[in-house]
Amino acid sequence: MTSLPLAAIEVRTGRFVMRATICASMLLAMSGTPITAQIPDEFQNLRILPTDISRDSLLRVMRDFSFALGVRCQYCHVGGDGISFEGVEFHKDDDPDKRKARFMLRLVANLNNQVFPLIPERDDPPRQIECKTCHRGLAKPVLLRNVLSSVLDQHGADSATATYRRLRESSGMAGVYDFGEWETNTLAEELAAQGRFRDAIAIYKLNADFYPRSSAIAGSLGRLYEQVADTAAAIRSYERTLELRPNHRGATERLRVLRGQ
Repeated sequence: MTSLPLAAIEVRTGRFVMRATICASMLLAMSGTPITAQIPDEFQNLRILPTDISRDSLLRVMRDFSFALGVRCQYCHVGGDGISFEGVEFHKDDDPDKRKARFMLRLVANLNNQVFPLIPERDDPPRQIECKTCHRGLAKPVLLRNVLSSVLDQHGADSATATYRRLRESSGMAGVYDFGEWETNTLAEELAAQGRFRDAIAIYKLNADFYPRSSAIAGSLGRLYEQVADTAAAIRSYERTLELRPNHRGATERLRVLRGQ
């Protein structure tokens, strides 16, 4: 079984079902401008795409890669000034990101053409993955909670909070990160499991600003405030939990204990 039949790419039909990590910039958008004269008419060292692919088709494929990863062509290709295509040596394999790109292309093709067809009761028409499925504008896919965790470890809770707010404002509509309640709650849960109660409190308080009607956040804050012996804050959190969920047994019981009833 070959790892990547060329037919799987379906370039000749215009169905670019694979778009994985490889680099380019807005090639098609610039078609017809002087800068495209710097792109060769014939291509060397094509390992994945068909060797007889047309120039326009290749530019469309590369543009899709570029948009999905949020990168320019020099992310994978060597040479040039990083802005124009002048001096870019497209045929060379010197950049490790280009070699990784080929691996990812084969991976996506294998999933789409060999693994996914084995899914029981698969959707019809079948779904295909492409680079944007994971990358969503990031050169290296990463979850929001991973980004925040890294900032938290290096710079503390205040910086992690500021990073969340900045990313939510700058990329919230782009779908790059998951700003749903449970993506951030999960980070707080992981911190609490590590005994980092004050960091977990900071993350839950941040999330409460955007999900003020969440009884899950309020209840979790109550338990964490108990862990750091802040009884007054724990009581306020449990009271808030009951405002949101009047029949919450856990909050009712903890309030009774904390009030000495």
